[in-house]
Amino acid sequence: MPVCVSDSKSGLFLLILQFYNSKTYVYVTVVAYITIPAVSLTFDLIRPSNYSQEKSFPIELDYGVDTQQYFYYLFVHSYVTIAIIANLIASCDTTYMLYAQHAYALFAIVSFELRTVHILDTNVLMKLKDRRLLEMRKNIELLSGEQKQMHSKLFLCIKEHQNAIKYSKLVESLFTKSIFAQLFFNVVCLTIAGVETVMKLGNAADMIRFGSFTFAQAIHIFVLCLPGQRLLNHNEEVHAAACEAMWYIFPKNCHNTYKFLLARTSAFSKITALKMATMSMETFLAIIQSAMSYFTVLSSVT
Repeated sequence: MPVCVSDSKSGLFLLILQFYNSKTYVYVTVVAYITIPAVSLTFDLIRPSNYSQEKSFPIELDYGVDTQQYFYYLFVHSYVTIAIIANLIASCDTTYMLYAQHAYALFAIVSFELRTVHILDTNVLMKLKDRRLLEMRKNIELLSGEQKQMHSKLFLCIKEHQNAIKYSKLVESLFTKSIFAQLFFNVVCLTIAGVETVMKLGNAADMIRFGSFTFAQAIHIFVLCLPGQRLLNHNEEVHAAACEAMWYIFPKNCHNTYKFLLARTSAFSKITALKMATMSMETFLAIIQSAMSYFTVLSSVT
């Protein structure tokens, strides 16, 4: 099925792109945030100064002990901990996008099956390489045996659509709570880190650290919203395919079934944040606008 193969290739490309983006922005942010303290510490070890300077950690820590006395042990522990947390975030995002990608594939298959539901010859179906060939096979007459085959094929499309809906609901139920929690903390971190970036404008090192962290929060929100938008897009394609199906050549016993299918495809599957917001580009823009409002208010009082 060339159309499905094409969809799978483009979907695989987008999945790989999302995978590297999710991994890259996490690790680049971590490197930018923790490298500067490590570089200054390395210079102190290579060229020790005559005066003692308090050593600093990449983040504020409280171990309940003298941090300067056990500095190197705590320093290594903090770096390892940050690396583990960063890898956990990247792994969760990758898993989320992978599961969502499978949902796209299920809806893409249904879309292709609906557009070619009137083509019963497998050999002809395999040779369809563009929509022009598909349009050429609109006006065909079906024999009684072929009508039964079309009824079975339409029924199979409905079953596949139901499976796609069930799977997308499962994905949504699996990630809805974590998405809500991540969005909440992303907005908080984005607002505070943005204020810290503005306050550190005179210090290039700290400005780079907090600036990269601020940008990473915005990218993370985008990564959470993008799969939801793509799921909506594929649902729209299924509905469009149902509308474009050659319903006028369906046998009479398929008409009512087709009506129910058409009505069901108009209700789109979604990925939500605790049923409070649908993950989409519109939600992404709304979240960024809200974060900017909080940033403006917080900047005015600091």
